[in-house]
Amino acid sequence: MVLNRPIYVLDTNVLVDYADVLPGEDSKQPINPTIDFSDAYIVVPSVVIRELSNFKKESSDRGIAARKVLRRMRALVEKENPTMEDVYRLNTLDDDHRIVVLPVDKNFHRALPFYPSDEDMDGQIILTALSAVALKNSLPIDKAIVNHSMATMQANDVVLVTNDNGLAIRARERGLLTMRYGYQYPDPYTGRRDITVPKELFEEFYTGGSISLETWTKFMPDEPELVANEFLVMTPENNDYPLGYDPNCDWEYGNIGRYEVREEAIVKLRYLRDFPVGVKNAGQAIYAEALMDPNVSAVVCTGPAGTGKTYMATVYGYSACSDGEFIGVTVVPCDCKNTHGYLPGDLDEKMDPDVQPMKNALRNYLLTEDSKYRKELANLKKFGTGAEGRKKAKSQGDCKEEGNGKRSLKVKLADHVDLIWSNWFTNIPICFARGRDFAHELAIFDEFQDQTVSQADTLIKRLGQDGKIVITGDIKQIHAPYIDETSSGLTYASRILMDSPMVAQVSFTEEEVIRHPLVKTVAMRQK
Repeated sequence: MVLNRPIYVLDTNVLVDYADVLPGEDSKQPINPTIDFSDAYIVVPSVVIRELSNFKKESSDRGIAARKVLRRMRALVEKENPTMEDVYRLNTLDDDHRIVVLPVDKNFHRALPFYPSDEDMDGQIILTALSAVALKNSLPIDKAIVNHSMATMQANDVVLVTNDNGLAIRARERGLLTMRYGYQYPDPYTGRRDITVPKELFEEFYTGGSISLETWTKFMPDEPELVANEFLVMTPENNDYPLGYDPNCDWEYGNIGRYEVREEAIVKLRYLRDFPVGVKNAGQAIYAEALMDPNVSAVVCTGPAGTGKTYMATVYGYSACSDGEFIGVTVVPCDCKNTHGYLPGDLDEKMDPDVQPMKNALRNYLLTEDSKYRKELANLKKFGTGAEGRKKAKSQGDCKEEGNGKRSLKVKLADHVDLIWSNWFTNIPICFARGRDFAHELAIFDEFQDQTVSQADTLIKRLGQDGKIVITGDIKQIHAPYIDETSSGLTYASRILMDSPMVAQVSFTEEEVIRHPLVKTVAMRQK
């Protein structure tokens, strides 16, 4: 008998996003699920199968997930081989019939004050859940809910599992219990630890260049276990820095260490000084170290807008290619609206809006690091672009050749950026990444918070021989529908790549926004 077991009615989005709730030969055990289905019965509304059948025609990740779910559902029903009587006998299910595809009886709606149309998929799912309530209580489905109090209904352990807020609201209005489904994740791993340490420990690190794991454990016995490539931003107790050390003038960030698991020691930053541009805060110092470290094959960088995530990855890619470390940079931006097919032009032209952040990074890099453009920008601010201004500039020896002077600084920068891009950079949509092997390349996966777990898994596995991937995103700025912090590809990547000596993770704080004071103010207010 099922009377002492809960019944869960599954919405379409739960099956699409978490196909492993259904058993199958290729299914994986869910990690820390919010609902344990192991001792429960699962009801899949017949209308959900209809929705999945529509989705399976798509070439998107949703289509792939729909086809997987339908394969598993077919295997299950063919194995159990239920009769119509079995389907409509929820109160007598046995252990051999744990999953039921439940259609709504044609007479059931007559007992209700409402009846959704056949096109109202959410309404039909609610109707199925109410049918499950009736069947579990051995009520005739043509009289089920009329004389059935809401209090009794809610005590019957029939729960509609959905991550759709609209459907949950409508279901609650009709007396149904609802729950979300997902995986319970621990607090996000940041890759850095801002920590106050004893003065003696700080002095040993500052003077000796490293701290052994044994020494660290001796001084900091209550600290959580160190993770491979975790960065520690250390401050001595009472800000009592060693004589001669000024943290405000430390361009090598000697107060930051990285746990080198191979040496079982916390070591100083070894590659920061080779980064092509100067860094402005601890977060950027950590990011630069991770990018430049030849032993790190994957970098996961998170944080608010304006911290330099995309800028530093792009500049690193250009510099590394120029130095012969990679044969090129492949950019895989996230287009959560999938609008490429509707835009005019070839693929590069369709994707140009998505890669403008990288091109903008190259433009800003040239403006600050190329003396020619830096001087021209200074002249522009000083003299302007009018005839009188050019005359003054020429008299002071700061005027360029007449031919070049006719083209604006913006146009010249755009031409230079396009030349760099055509030489070193390639941009492809996510669907083109399947089957690719980013060997001897740097791959930048931007806006990763808008990727699904399936997309994230696909992209991470594209890393090839002597290649490197950089994953960037802001978990608080998700734009894709049906994705939240727990189901984001960025969260998945951070968790699955944690504690590997080949991976470094970086998190910027709101205080490390450098784009503009206003952006920093907004980031601080969003905390």
